[in-house]
Amino acid sequence: MLHVLADRRRIARAVRVLRRRLAGLPVRGVTITWHGGGKAKGDIAWLREHAFWWRHDATLLRNRHWLVFGHAPDTPTRTETITCEINLPFAGADRRIAGAILRDEDDALYLAHSGKIGGARAGQRKQAFRDFAAAGNWQAARWPDGSTTELLVIGPLEGPRLARQVSRFVLTVQRFKAGDGAPAALDVATPAPAITDAGHAMSAACDRPLVLEALAEELQRRGLAQDGGGDPLFTPRRAAPPLLEIATDPATDRIERAVGRLLLRRVGNNGAAAILIVPDMARASLVEAVGPAGVHVVGYHWRAARPVFDGLDAALH
Repeated sequence: MLHVLADRRRIARAVRVLRRRLAGLPVRGVTITWHGGGKAKGDIAWLREHAFWWRHDATLLRNRHWLVFGHAPDTPTRTETITCEINLPFAGADRRIAGAILRDEDDALYLAHSGKIGGARAGQRKQAFRDFAAAGNWQAARWPDGSTTELLVIGPLEGPRLARQVSRFVLTVQRFKAGDGAPAALDVATPAPAITDAGHAMSAACDRPLVLEALAEELQRRGLAQDGGGDPLFTPRRAAPPLLEIATDPATDRIERAVGRLLLRRVGNNGAAAILIVPDMARASLVEAVGPAGVHVVGYHWRAARPVFDGLDAALH
C-alpha cells in the first residue's frame, strides 16, 4: 500500500530531490500566467528533450510548494502559460492540493497527482480528467487519517525516467484541456494492474505508458497503427491486426497474467500474430516457454528514457 507523505522535513527533502532530478536549462525573467488572470514573474527551467518547462516557488503560496509546469516543444518565450500544477503541501495532508508525495513499504518516494485539474474548460472537472486518463497508473493511497483514495502515480523520484514521466503527464493535461478526443498518450491497451507489492513493481507500472507510447510510434511507422481515434495499437487496415500484451514488470505472476490475456484474446482471431512485449531480461526464458504456443516474444531495453524493441519486425511478419 502507498502512503501519502505528511512529514514536513521529508516533503522538503523530496522537493529538493525533485528539483535536482528535473534540472533543465534556465530561462530568466519569464512572466508566468494562469487561468483567471493571475501572473507571476521568475525563472523557469526548460527540458528541451521532454518538451516542458517547470518552476518551483516556496514563497508565493502560504501553505504549499508552488510547482507548475508548461508544455513547451519550442523555446519558452518571455510569457508562458501554466499547463498544470503539482503543488505540494509544506506539511500534513490536504486533499484540496492536487499534488502528493507517496511512499511505499520500502520507503521509496513517488510523485503523484489527484487528477484535479485547474483552469480546465467548463465541464472538465476531476472526474472528466480521470475518465480521459482512465488507463493511467492510478493506485490506492492511504492518507494520514486512514482514508484511501486513488491517485495517479507519475513516477519514482529517484527513477531514471522521471523527467520523461512528468513530460507525459504534462502532455496529457495539455490534450485534455484542448478538448482532444484522441486517446491520451498515457492510455494503455489494458489497464495497468493494481500494485500490491513495492519497489520494482511500482516503477514498472510508471514505465508502462512510456513503453506503450514508443510501441505505438513503432507500429505507426510500419502502417499498423490508427491515425486519430481508437486504440493506437490496432488498425482496421489489416484483416488480422497483431494482438499485443505488455508486461513491464518481469515478475513471474505479471508475465503469466499477460500471457494468459494474450492467449485468451487469440481465441477467434485465427491468423493474428500474438506478441508479448517484455523487458530484455525476461525475453530469453520466455521464448522457449511460450514459443510453442505461437506467442512471439519481443524484448525491449532502455536508451536514455526511450525503450528500444528487439525483434519487433520479425514478430510482425
